[in-house]
Amino acid sequence: MRTSFGTILVLLGCLLAAPAVAAYALVGEVTDQQRYLDAVEPLADDPAIQQSVASQIDTALGDKVPEAAQPLVDQSVNSFVRSEEFRQLWLSVNKEAHPEVLAMLRGEESGSLSVRGDAIVLDLGDVTTQLRDRMSAEGVPFADQIPRVDASVELISRPAVRQLVPAFDLLETLSVVLPIVALLLLVGGVLIAARRGRVLIVGGIGLVVVMLLLVLFQFIARSQVTARSPRPELAGSFYDALTSQVQTMAWIVCGVGGLAVIVGGIVASAQGRRTAPPTPPPSRRASFSR
Repeated sequence: MRTSFGTILVLLGCLLAAPAVAAYALVGEVTDQQRYLDAVEPLADDPAIQQSVASQIDTALGDKVPEAAQPLVDQSVNSFVRSEEFRQLWLSVNKEAHPEVLAMLRGEESGSLSVRGDAIVLDLGDVTTQLRDRMSAEGVPFADQIPRVDASVELISRPAVRQLVPAFDLLETLSVVLPIVALLLLVGGVLIAARRGRVLIVGGIGLVVVMLLLVLFQFIARSQVTARSPRPELAGSFYDALTSQVQTMAWIVCGVGGLAVIVGGIVASAQGRRTAPPTPPPSRRASFSR
C-alpha cells in the first residue's frame, strides 16, 4: 500500500517536473536583466543579425558613396558589424529594451518596442558616429560626409507574441511554487514507499520521458514562432537565446532521471536479497549399517 501511494506521488511529481523546469528557467532568464543580457549578448555575433544590419546600412548609403569607394565602404561596414563597438551598442540597446521585452511578454501595451507591419522591431538607433569613426580609421574617402544611418533588428512576429503571452503569464505565476511542489512530491513519494528501489526506477524513467517531451515541445514551439515571423532566422536566434536555459536544465534533469534508474536498480536488488526467504538446509537421511 505504501509503495503504491508513493508511486502515485512520484508520477504526479514527474508530470509537474516539465512545467516546473520551464517556468523556473524561462522566467528567471527573462525577468532577471543580467541573465537576459548574458543570453542575448552572443546574438551580436550571429551572422543573420550582422547581415541584417549590414544590409540596412548599405541600403541607407545607397548611391551616396562614390563607386570607387564602394569596396572600402563595404569592407568598413562588414568590419563594423563584427566589431566590439557593435557588440557594446547591441548590449546597450538590449539593456534599455529589457523592460519593454518584459512588458511585451506580459501582454502590456506600454512597451516602447516599435511595431512595423506585423513584427516586433528592436531599434539600434543612429549608428552614423560609429561608422564615421571606423571609416575614417580605415581610410575611406568622404567618411565624414556619410548620411544619417538608422539600424534595427526584427525580433519576432506580433501574432507569435500573442500566442506566448498566456503561457508566459502562467509560467511566471507558477515559477516559484511549481518547482517546490514537484520536488516535494518526488522526494516524498520515495520516502513513503516501502520498496524505494522500484519507486526510484519509476520516477527516473518518468523524469527522462517528461524531459524529452519538454525538449520536443520546445522544438515545436520554435518552429511555430519562426514560421509566423517575417524574418525566421532572426526570430529563431532570439527564441534560442531566451530558451537556452530551459533546454540545458531539461537535459540535466534527464541525466538525474537516468541516475535515479541506476540507483533504484541497485536499491531494489539489495532489498530483494534482504527479503528473500532463507534456503532450507538439505535433509539428510540416517543410514543404518547391518
